[in-house]
Amino acid sequence: MNKEIEQLIKRQEAVSEEWRDKLIGVKQKQFVYTGIYGNLIHYTLQCNTERIRSTMAKTGAVASPDKCRLCAENRPSDQLFVEWQAKKSGNSFDILINPFPIFPSHLTIVSKTHRSQTIDARDMQELAFYSRMAVFFNGADCGASIPDHMHYQAAPVECFNIIQDVEELNKIRAHTTNPGWLYGIERDVIRLITSEDDDPSSYLEHIMEVIEWKNDRMLNVLVYYDESSSHFCWYIFPRRLFRPACFFEENEEKRRLVSPATAEMCGVIVTPDINTFENITREEIHSIIYNS
Repeated sequence: MNKEIEQLIKRQEAVSEEWRDKLIGVKQKQFVYTGIYGNLIHYTLQCNTERIRSTMAKTGAVASPDKCRLCAENRPSDQLFVEWQAKKSGNSFDILINPFPIFPSHLTIVSKTHRSQTIDARDMQELAFYSRMAVFFNGADCGASIPDHMHYQAAPVECFNIIQDVEELNKIRAHTTNPGWLYGIERDVIRLITSEDDDPSSYLEHIMEVIEWKNDRMLNVLVYYDESSSHFCWYIFPRRLFRPACFFEENEEKRRLVSPATAEMCGVIVTPDINTFENITREEIHSIIYNS
């Protein structure tokens, strides 16, 4: 992790108890099952009541700048930040500690200007290199709870189950096509490898053209810098469906409050609902992610 970000986390935690130990007491459990090639697939289920706003957020919701929670003038007065500017695009951001984290050291990287949620793969790649964390993007209609203010998120690489699962899968069945669909990971995902000199935006545009994807509103993306290979590893999820039918189930016992975004597609299933946490099955998790 970048030293400047480490210092930001320490300074933010020192402000008050409000910013410390946000994940203490958050319940988690693990689900593991075997994929079609004999590889193991891992899901972490998290019951996080603080995420109710994100889970229940209306897709495509729009707020004016004077009401936007990500605009600087509307943030908590004690929320600290580090300024960061992308070299290639010139876009400027504030790096914040996420006040409702899913992961330890969970960051939100917020555009300094109030503009719509639209991906710039160049910014993501630079952020991944600068932060030495996994950086992710939620499309406006598949996970961005504030889609009218451009933002990315970041967390330690080890938090994302899909990364380890793919590494283990490659020992069984190597994926050599770049970019290419990943088979055996039980969800629609394209893996892309880039170098620091590559323009990832052109790769992403090409991928979207090939799969006939019109825009990034139904797209989840994660990228991290692999120190061992000096390359960037991307996971790109073209989404068919945001919320599963069980999200809208009238019978409370059968209802499953899971709104899959990048975290879920990468193996971390978050629900604010204790009923979902206690009763969801491995088969239901698999079905939700597989059909998303």
